[in-house]
Amino acid sequence: MGTPALAVPFLECLTRMTAVQAVLTTPDQPAGRGYAMKAPEVKVAAQKLSLPVLQPESLKEPGVADKIRSFGAEVGIVVAYGKLLPKKVLSIPRHGFLNVHFSLLPKYRGAAPIQWALINGETETGVTLFWLDEGMDTGPVFLQKKLSILPEDDADTLRNKLVKVGVQALEELLSDLKAGKIIRHPQVGTTSKAPMLHKEDGQIVWGKAAEAIRNQLRGLTPWPGAHSGKLKILKVRVDSDQENGAPGTVIRLAAGEGPVVKCGQNSLILLDVQPEGKKAMPAWSWWQGARLKIGDKIG
Repeated sequence: MGTPALAVPFLECLTRMTAVQAVLTTPDQPAGRGYAMKAPEVKVAAQKLSLPVLQPESLKEPGVADKIRSFGAEVGIVVAYGKLLPKKVLSIPRHGFLNVHFSLLPKYRGAAPIQWALINGETETGVTLFWLDEGMDTGPVFLQKKLSILPEDDADTLRNKLVKVGVQALEELLSDLKAGKIIRHPQVGTTSKAPMLHKEDGQIVWGKAAEAIRNQLRGLTPWPGAHSGKLKILKVRVDSDQENGAPGTVIRLAAGEGPVVKCGQNSLILLDVQPEGKKAMPAWSWWQGARLKIGDKIG
């Protein structure tokens, strides 16, 4: 059960190591200017693999549970499916459903664990394969794999690394299941949440520390992005100067790079930006054409 592109490598892994009985994904959605119906990436991959595909609007629809039961699956694997599984579906596979979650549970339960780990400045994350229950990412753990977060990582690069780690974890899990090894450890540690992101989460508050704003930018790349007013901030570097100035104002220029913006603690050198309605550009080029001056406020 899965929907976006990041779930495809897991489906491919399953087809190499198991007999996949069926693929469940979300319905096709209108996309683009012409609102043509677009299939989820998992559906496209499943059709290439000649696998049966189900796309129920709701798993509570009449007949859906019976259809899933008819496949006789021993276990279900869920990767970013996008819908909660009702109790009558959870109990169908003999062993239950295993979910691939991109954090070290119980930290960062919710829809955006990769992004919130970056926003909060974590230096370590990982992948948890756990048994689904009726709670939100609360079920017992089968296995976890840790991964260091590098300073240059953003949500895109970290997601790609976690998918690779997750596929390796799935391969290990499938080998254990085939050997009859069923692990159900309770989640241990401090619980935190990773709620779904919204566009307003990208608004920069310049009164925060420069490092915190940089982490916000890392976590919100590529969506919804970090912005000040109508200016999208794409790339920055923390500058540890102690110059005076109101947060959000340009205190000086870094020659050939861009304006230096004062934050609540330290400053940020803007390196790449995207003005509204325009393409991304070097911050130095934007500054040359923006007709701003030292002391002006960004956004």
